[in-house]
Amino acid sequence: MRDAGWTLLTTHGQALFYVAAHPDASIPTIAAALGLSERRIGSVLRDLRGEGMVRVTRVGRRNVYEVNGAVRFRHPILAHVRLGEILDTFAPHGPKLFYAPENTPPDTVADG
Repeated sequence: MRDAGWTLLTTHGQALFYVAAHPDASIPTIAAALGLSERRIGSVLRDLRGEGMVRVTRVGRRNVYEVNGAVRFRHPILAHVRLGEILDTFAPHGPKLFYAPENTPPDTVADG
């Protein structure tokens, strides 16, 4: 099998699946698991949080990530599909999801 040089999921999709399955993973852990730089993972997580797809809660010195299962995919072909439907199907250990109403601003980091 030859290396096609591409993957089906974007970096954002990979990070979303990873934090759904590993909500207490650190940025260095996520970066190592996905083969990306810590800077890139930080940028992706900020994007996901900004879109309301991920909620970040500070617990002590660490962040805990939760995926908003109510958010719909952005692409018009998949706009009828909620993230929770996909993650419930494919995340291996039961993803950590929350269901915020759509079009609500993302949460701010809370002190824990």
